[in-house]
Amino acid sequence: MKRLPIGQIAFLAAVTLVLAAILHILTILAIPHFATRDAWSRITEIADPAGITLLPRPLPGDEPLPGLDPSMVYGVCRYDLTEGPLAIVAPMPDHYWSVAFHTRDGAIFYAVNDEAAVARRFDIELRDARQMRQYRVEHPEADETVLTIEAPSQTGFALFRALVAAPSLRAEVEAAVAAIGCTTLLPTQPAPVPEGPPLPLPNPLR
Repeated sequence: MKRLPIGQIAFLAAVTLVLAAILHILTILAIPHFATRDAWSRITEIADPAGITLLPRPLPGDEPLPGLDPSMVYGVCRYDLTEGPLAIVAPMPDHYWSVAFHTRDGAIFYAVNDEAAVARRFDIELRDARQMRQYRVEHPEADETVLTIEAPSQTGFALFRALVAAPSLRAEVEAAVAAIGCTTLLPTQPAPVPEGPPLPLPNPLR
């Protein structure tokens, strides 16, 4: 059997190592993609299309979503901006509280915590690029009591979490998360013209 030259063997070995490295990198990059897709599929199964959904307490081997902290209470709000902007009104628990906005691919594009709250509540409005342009035209002066966020995509979800500082406070924190309001802002309709008797016609002789 004819042996390959040493140079050719070295070349084939180098090509094999390069291909293996590329495959390894692609596998690592694909893991978050598939993980987030699984998270979105799971969220569509457990979360209502509208409003807030309180997630069950994460237990070892029985987590509604991967990576949840048992010391937190979680809530999920799905959004679809094709029908209008999303408005979130959230009462503030006494301890740490945050919300992270995700695209349906799982990427976080905005996160905020209790330090940004005004008067112990969150008022957040989520808009896509077109809705944001329209909002800025209609409201040239920003409303400092409302946090307005531009979403990179029209569908996704908001994940709320609130700290349970003591076991005796879990029910109170769960009630606060369950009270979060997630509603679609429908386009405002023009005010109806009140009906009344017909106006008199002008007198052309005057």
